[in-house]
Amino acid sequence: MKVWIVTARFGQGHFSAAKALEEEYKSKGYEVIVSDIIEVLYPILARWIYGVFNHVICRNAVIYNFLNDFGRKPRKNDNQKQRIKEVFTQIQPDVIVTTWSACARMLGPLPVPMYVCITDLGVHEGWVSPHVQGYFAATHDVAKRLNQMGVPKEKIQIQGIPVKKAFHGKIKKQKSSNKILIMGGGLGILPWVDELLTELQAHPEIDITVIAGKNQKLCKKLKQKYPSVTVLGFTKEVPRYLLETDLLILKPGGVSLFESIYMQTPCVAVFPAYKHELDNAAFIQKNEIGAVVRQGESAGECVLDLMKNEDARLKYQLNMKKMIQHLDTMKGEGSFVIKKNH
Repeated sequence: MKVWIVTARFGQGHFSAAKALEEEYKSKGYEVIVSDIIEVLYPILARWIYGVFNHVICRNAVIYNFLNDFGRKPRKNDNQKQRIKEVFTQIQPDVIVTTWSACARMLGPLPVPMYVCITDLGVHEGWVSPHVQGYFAATHDVAKRLNQMGVPKEKIQIQGIPVKKAFHGKIKKQKSSNKILIMGGGLGILPWVDELLTELQAHPEIDITVIAGKNQKLCKKLKQKYPSVTVLGFTKEVPRYLLETDLLILKPGGVSLFESIYMQTPCVAVFPAYKHELDNAAFIQKNEIGAVVRQGESAGECVLDLMKNEDARLKYQLNMKKMIQHLDTMKGEGSFVIKKNH
């Protein structure tokens, strides 16, 4: 079976989920092709589109949320573009899977089954399209919301959010390592990191690592300003760092959150502002797998309190473990099951 995974790089989470699905389907013997729909449709403009998004829109919650409203409440399905038909004919997939909310509508109706993988802990109408055969929902709450929006229950699989196999497996967490890991996603967006590191510097007993992703400017700045802190750029060693740390401080993206869940690393979500981050932060609090720091609160104080409270961290870890076991039970037929037309 040939699977065409269609995604976008508005943030790194959608693409990371696509690569995790690619790994999953290849392990089943499927042929897999991953495409960025923006590069497919706008090969000349794609770099400019992502540049504006990464450097302007993605760093301004007001602008981001304003534009995001248009995607959350689509007025109509986009007209299928000739370029989509051409690429579909070239690839000739048996099944399509999408990991960004607008993909299904942008692809339009095609003569093969299409599945939508929802990559956050909330869901909006932009994810739903009439020609989709199945939806991968992260949780019962997401599945319930999809059903309220008119998606039949039989079209919904509760699967969690896909993460690479390096984050799965038997976890042997150390009891306490006195280590903190700070991550800002693939783009390294950490507007609050200076204030946090300044507060934590007064506690040299805490071993701090910051992963700044592709934000080279931030990486250079932090290395110069905080020589006692381990500062990394983009790295493929995130599973190891998560395994070794007591606490993850992050922007609450859906994929990063599920990576921490599978590694049983309690998390602190700092200043959620984007709409999907607010959904994810609510999920953290509801399921008691970490803490949330709101605007006006002290991230440093929250982190230091949790580092002193091993019982709280162990409770978060236990809740993460139970969540994984529940997801494994829910998967039934297997992970992210897709079927081609007969």
